[in-house]
Amino acid sequence: MRLKFLPIALMGLVAFALAAPINVVFPYNAQIQYLAYKTVTLNVQLGPGGTYTISPPAVTPGSGFAYSGMVIQFQGVYPSIQVAANGFFSKSYNAEGFLQAVYVGPDASKVMLINTANTNVQVQIQITYQFVQDQYVPLSNNTVLTVQLPSGNLPQGFGESATVRIDPTAPYVIASVELPDGTPASAYRVEPKVVELTQPGTYKILVTSGSPLPPALLVKSLSQQTATVGPNSQLTVSGSQIGVPQGWQLLGFVVFAYTGNVNLVGQPSQGQISISGGLVDIVNNNTLSFVIRSISYLIPPLWQAQLSYTIAIVYGTSFTVTSTMSSPVNVIYIPIVYKPAQVTWLPDRALVNVTQADLQDGVWTSIVLELPPLAKIVSIKTPGNAVITNATDVQLVWGGGVRMASISPDGHEAYIVVQEGNTAEPGVYTFMINWSPLTITVANKFGGTVGDITATAVQGYNVAVSNGVVSVYVYKPEPVEVQIAYKGVPAADVVVQSLDFSQHVVQLGIYNVKVVVVGALNQPIPNAQVAINGFPASGTTDSSGSVLFNGVLEGNYTVAVNVGNRVHTTASLAVTGPSQTVTVVVKTPIVAIINGVPITITDTAAAAGGVSAAGLALALKRLLSKSSEEEAIAEIEQVT
Repeated sequence: MRLKFLPIALMGLVAFALAAPINVVFPYNAQIQYLAYKTVTLNVQLGPGGTYTISPPAVTPGSGFAYSGMVIQFQGVYPSIQVAANGFFSKSYNAEGFLQAVYVGPDASKVMLINTANTNVQVQIQITYQFVQDQYVPLSNNTVLTVQLPSGNLPQGFGESATVRIDPTAPYVIASVELPDGTPASAYRVEPKVVELTQPGTYKILVTSGSPLPPALLVKSLSQQTATVGPNSQLTVSGSQIGVPQGWQLLGFVVFAYTGNVNLVGQPSQGQISISGGLVDIVNNNTLSFVIRSISYLIPPLWQAQLSYTIAIVYGTSFTVTSTMSSPVNVIYIPIVYKPAQVTWLPDRALVNVTQADLQDGVWTSIVLELPPLAKIVSIKTPGNAVITNATDVQLVWGGGVRMASISPDGHEAYIVVQEGNTAEPGVYTFMINWSPLTITVANKFGGTVGDITATAVQGYNVAVSNGVVSVYVYKPEPVEVQIAYKGVPAADVVVQSLDFSQHVVQLGIYNVKVVVVGALNQPIPNAQVAINGFPASGTTDSSGSVLFNGVLEGNYTVAVNVGNRVHTTASLAVTGPSQTVTVVVKTPIVAIINGVPITITDTAAAAGGVSAAGLALALKRLLSKSSEEEAIAEIEQVT
C-alpha cells in the first residue's frame, strides 16, 4: 500500500489536540488558626510630655508560631494619653469616647505612649502579645476537623486558643462541635462559618455542605417578640411565623430566656433553661443569687432570689426553648435577616450602594464585609464623607444617638450601621481594601521551579511571573481561574477557590527528550531535521543520529523527521514516565546517504530490484539526472 505522509502543519494540529493542559483545582479550605498569647500588666509613670515605648517580647511560644502583634488595654480612663506606632495599629474606644484598647500589627517594632498633660500620669495597662500558627485543610462534604488545645508544649505563662474559619462564599457550613466521644462540646462560640475555642481539650468539628454567604451583605434586625414558656414546657418558633421582608432571608434569632424565683437559703432552684436549633451559639448562661435581708434583724436572711437566664444566637429557621424550671420562663427573641449587598469591586476598594428601600422594616441595618485572608480593609468612608480608619468597635455621635462601626484588627471583617431607628444614611459606602496577590508556584515534579512560563487570569486580573511563581493581583472575593503556559504551550488550567495564604503548587512534568533517527538497517542518520510538533523544539541529529531536547512539557506529541527534504517520517512521542529523560527511536526507510541524498528501500528496489551496491549506484545516477528536486520527490514514494 502506498501512503503519503501528513504535512507538518497538520501533524502539529494533531499534537496540540493530544497535549492538552492539565486541570488543577485547589478546593475551598478551612483555616485553623492557633493563637498563643502571653499577658502582662504594667504600671507606667509618665511625666509631662513623657513617653514610654513598648516593643515585641523576646520570648516566643516556639517553632511554628509567628508574631502577629499585641493588644494594649487601658485599665482606666486616661484622656491625656496618646498612642503612636511605627506600623499598623487600630484603636478601640469605650461608650464615653475614651481610648480603651490599641491593636498593634506585627509590622510595628515599637509602640509609644505619650502623655500630653502638664502633670504626671500613672497609667496601668495590660499587654497581650500574640503569636499565630495557621493550618489549612481542604474541605469536602462531612469533613471532620480535629483541634487540640493546647497544640503543644507552650512555655510557662502562655495561653492558647483556636479559631476555625471557612470562606463565607464556600458551599460549606459548621454543622456541630463535639468532644472525641461524640458528645456535644459546651465551651465554644460558633457561627455557620466560624468556631472559636478557648478551653483546653480536643474538639471534633463537622463541616457539611451548606449555603454560601455573600462576602458583602446587609444585615437587619426585625422587631423583638416576646413569649412565655410554662413550667416544665417548651416553645418552638419557626421562620413561617416571622414576617421576613421581601428580598431578605432569615439568618437566625437572638434569643433571651430568663426566669426568677425565691427560695430558702440552701435550697437552690431546680431545673434549667436550654435553647436548641440549627446552630446555637451560647452567648451567656448563668444564675445570679441575691440574699434578701433587712438592715436589722427584723427580717432574717432566710430567702434568696435567683435569676436564671440563657442568651443565645441561633442560626437557622427555627429555635426551641425548653424549660425544666418550676416557674414560667420569659422569652425575648429578635429575628435577624440578611441579603447580598449591591457591591462593585475595584482593585483597591469596594463600593456598597445602600438604597432607601434597604433601610425599611428594621430596628437597625448594617453593612457587613467578611473577606478572605488576602484582603485587608483599611478604612470606611460614608456617603457624607466621614472616614473611619484604624478603628475597632467605635461609637460615633449620630442623629442624637450613636453609630457603631468597626474594622477588625486583622482587616478581614468590617461593619458599619447605616440605619438605626429613624436615623439613616443611604448612599454609596467606600471600603478601602489592600489585597495581597494570590501566588501559585509552578514546580517541576523532578525538582525545582519551572521557568519560561506565562500566565493569564480568566477574570482579567493583572498577573506577574517571576522565578516560577505566578502572582495574581485579585480584588474580588471569589474563585480565581488561571491559565499557565510553558514555552507558549498551554500547560495548566488552575482554579483556586479559597483566597488565602496556603501553598498553591502546580507540578509540571518537564523532561529531556532524546530522539534517535536510524535507517532501514538501523544505522544512524546524521543531519536529519527533527521537530516535536505542538511544542517549540527542533534540531538536527549529530553523527550518532541523535538530538537532545531539554525542557519538554509532559504530554503526547508527534515527532517529525525530515532527511534531505525528500524523506519525511513521523512517530508518536509520549513524554511521561518516572525517568526525566525520554528516548524515542524513529526509523526511516533510508538504506544509505550518498552525496547528501538519502536513498530508500523503494529507490533501490525500483532501480535494481534489490538492495545492492549496483542498485544503489543506479538509483543515485537516476536521481541526480532529474531536472528538478520536485520530480525526484514525486517519483520516490515511501512504501509501507
